[in-house]
Amino acid sequence: MAKHILIVEDDALLGLDIAEQLSAVGFKVVGPATSVASALRRISEAGCDAAVLDVNLGRETGAPVALELKSRGIPFVVLSGYSREQHPEAFQGALFLQKPARPDALIATLRQALGNA
Repeated sequence: MAKHILIVEDDALLGLDIAEQLSAVGFKVVGPATSVASALRRISEAGCDAAVLDVNLGRETGAPVALELKSRGIPFVVLSGYSREQHPEAFQGALFLQKPARPDALIATLRQALGNA
């Protein structure tokens, strides 16, 4: 059964690109969500097995999404242009990839997160 992956990314083109990459290898994509409110709504309505989460979502951070995912025991990969040291505490402990990430690296890291769950 295909795993459902939530994509939380405020850059619409990048979000669609990530969705395409993940769909191509058999994941079912939820989103992309471009805001905290949209991501939280998708988590509660559709659910997910894992997520790809950006730190900076325009004028807000993805920290509330990270906290919700953690509270539900859902693994996530942080995909960000910020270094790990610049991440809010809510993102600590998650697997991390620096933007721009190669598709094969993102897929491998996401599979690792799913395997660790």
